Amino acid sequence: MALLERQEILIVFASFIIGSAAGWWSRMQWGNSLIAVASTFIGIVVGYYILLAALRVAGHPVE
Repeated sequence: MALLERQEILIVFASFIIGSAAGWWSRMQWGNSLIAVASTFIGIVVGYYILLAALRVAGHPVE
């Protein structure tokens, strides 16, 4: 198994935090667990790509 670099771990962790916040917010608004799970997953994926784009714009070498 390949080891992840520190920057990759931080990106994955931050995207998980973003997705968890999206899931929590949707759970508080609608109270439906299926919507909360879907929004958590979507929030993680969208947060990951937003973080990658922001780091690339800032000039960091992200693969």
